[in-house]
Amino acid sequence: MAKTLETISLKINAPTGETLPGRGFYQLEEDALYVPVGGHNPERRFFSYLESKQVRFDIDRSGSLILIEIDFARRHWTVDDSLKAPSIIEPADIRWLDFRCMTPDPKLITNPQRSLLLIQFVPNQTCQWYSLAENVLAQSDSNGHLNALMITTIEDDLAGRQIAAFRKLISRNQDRVTSDGYNPIP
Repeated sequence: MAKTLETISLKINAPTGETLPGRGFYQLEEDALYVPVGGHNPERRFFSYLESKQVRFDIDRSGSLILIEIDFARRHWTVDDSLKAPSIIEPADIRWLDFRCMTPDPKLITNPQRSLLLIQFVPNQTCQWYSLAENVLAQSDSNGHLNALMITTIEDDLAGRQIAAFRKLISRNQDRVTSDGYNPIP
């Protein structure tokens, strides 16, 4: 059996490239949330994971997060009328240092519209928020431990249509990036 972590360790550096695409897709028929982080790239293949009974993080060989899966129906998420995205967010290149471990179940907190999700490992602390990807934020303490993640955009999806369209759009945009790194489509 995999060991259970008390905290999830991160390595946080200045960003080295463009902000990765990311967005939450709530699969209605599965009652599960999938959050792809970044586009499909042969270098960003699944290598390891961190998981609890409700949440799984898929990580590539370099320690980058590639997918968040919440296998806990949103009707059971805690609703907080005052939940909103933080106003101060720093860009960052975040690497996950732990692999193949269990984590404690986080608290899942959402707004009344269920369009925002806070995945909280450590209760409210004054810590720094970082942009992990578009619509995906990470909160860390001063020692590089993950306190929370926040998904700021969640779309309802049926039969995987929305997530498939999102991945197709990302692939198309990646193909348009020129050799000098310029992306004509934001």
